[in-house]
Amino acid sequence: MKRKVAGFLSLAMSMTLLFSACGKSNAGGAGKDLKASEVIAATNPEKLSPTAAKRTDTIIIGFTAPEGKFNPIYGGTIDDGYVTDLVFEGLISNDVQGNPTGLVAKEWKISEDNKTYTFTLNKDIKFSNGEKLTAKDVEFTYTALCDPKYDGPRADAVEKLVGYKEYNKGDAKTVTGIKVIDDYTISFTLTEVKAPALSGDFGYGIMCKNYYAFEKGNTAKLKELFLKPMGNGPYLFKGYKAGQEADFEKNPTYWKGEAKINKLILKVTNAQTAIQSLSAGEVDIDRIGTSPENIKMVKTAGFVNMQMYPENGYSYIGLNLKDEKLKDVKVRQALTYGLNRKGFIDAKYKGYAEVCNAPVSQVSWAYTDDITKYAYDQVKANALLEEAGWLKKDDGFRYKDGKKFIIHWMTYKGSKYVDMLIPIVKENWKAIGIDVIPELVEFNTLCTKVFDEQKFEMFNMKWSLSIDPDPSGIFSAKQAKLGGFNAGSWVNPESEKLMADALKTTDTKERKKIYGEWLKIFTADAPYILLDQSKEMWAVSSRVKGIDLSPYIKFTKQIAKAELIVPKAK
Repeated sequence: MKRKVAGFLSLAMSMTLLFSACGKSNAGGAGKDLKASEVIAATNPEKLSPTAAKRTDTIIIGFTAPEGKFNPIYGGTIDDGYVTDLVFEGLISNDVQGNPTGLVAKEWKISEDNKTYTFTLNKDIKFSNGEKLTAKDVEFTYTALCDPKYDGPRADAVEKLVGYKEYNKGDAKTVTGIKVIDDYTISFTLTEVKAPALSGDFGYGIMCKNYYAFEKGNTAKLKELFLKPMGNGPYLFKGYKAGQEADFEKNPTYWKGEAKINKLILKVTNAQTAIQSLSAGEVDIDRIGTSPENIKMVKTAGFVNMQMYPENGYSYIGLNLKDEKLKDVKVRQALTYGLNRKGFIDAKYKGYAEVCNAPVSQVSWAYTDDITKYAYDQVKANALLEEAGWLKKDDGFRYKDGKKFIIHWMTYKGSKYVDMLIPIVKENWKAIGIDVIPELVEFNTLCTKVFDEQKFEMFNMKWSLSIDPDPSGIFSAKQAKLGGFNAGSWVNPESEKLMADALKTTDTKERKKIYGEWLKIFTADAPYILLDQSKEMWAVSSRVKGIDLSPYIKFTKQIAKAELIVPKAK
């Protein structure tokens, strides 16, 4: 969940994820294999709106709520990630199965002790300002992650580097574990084995040292350039209108050859307008909540293909364990038992999602359902609350030490998912004596309150995961600091040990066993109320060729080779 992954926080239109063993849904799309990919082809691919037909050199892709942190080591949302992926490229990418492939690095070697990674860079890469990308730029990028003033979410990528502590906490001028061997060769040496290092830590976009130049302890320079990103990727960033769109033009010096589509716009859409915008030709590609109703509506457009696949992530309700009432594990377990997650999921997704019982995707080799499950059970929920000292009074609500059990739930505006979830949570928890007060804010405000300030009692969101299942990027004690992803401050010593042990072996079978034990601890402790995992669906206009999405392949990995084929408007 960590790395480039975890890191990506997504707001969602219809967000969902992980499945559980509450069984397949019997509604609507019953019988769907949520582990399988599926394509629903356009019924009339030649049909096209005049709006799209006139747009011969521009592709428009919907996205939802960027924070505006357009920097590869700071961006934490999926939407900010789309921007940085278009503008920057890292040492490593991956194929459709999730196996690491070279990008800026054409090849690499790993030492026999699995602690040193040596990368040989492609020599024909330039940043869009004309400067050559060299090992010095790679060194600069990873040294920035080690900076004592760095307060972004990616520090886990460098914390095991030799010399990290001396540089981060002391007066060292360099990180000794990062060695520039020559202009196109660089090595990274770790203090101990870290199994997912290759796929997890070396995919972050490389920053130009001269453009982003700053002195140690002054990372403010990086933040000043959030809205002026400059990298080596297939597109050039041209501008951003908050709440509206981000604009790009193809990079004429892109090392793999110019993109085939001249201009690209990431346009802000939402669940209420996305299908209408696709049907009108105002948007070419967008993520759509997976449901029979949405599929039927998209089909009506005629010229839109639908690509569905198991989502590598999950939706959840996060709890602040520093809050006095939520510190009690019995309370957290009661909240989970007391929420009819399956009922909500069946009503929302009609067979295209299942209850999430474990914080790892079913597409991952680490998945298991051999853990505690919390099937809807108000009797258990009431009993646990009684044991925790929360007693019902005549008004039907619970009290302890004279205080009413009230939960303030911070969530985001403009989501059908949230609109449907709110009344179910309120009704279910009122039945067990808890008063829920939803507080709807803009998604970016939610991110700030939750992760940067940790001022919340409860919130809901979703994790879009990286390929490796290592959960430390979300749930480690280090991520509990302000700006980290462990905003609820779940810190469990046994969890810390198991996460560390799993990183020290490259044996997948052994790691799977360790993660199985970790998942048991997580679910028993219930720091999250896990919600769902669904099939992700992207609608792609028939005029767009070369986009083939799957759990580990985003459109940003294919956009440079994509083409626009514009049929004659009829």
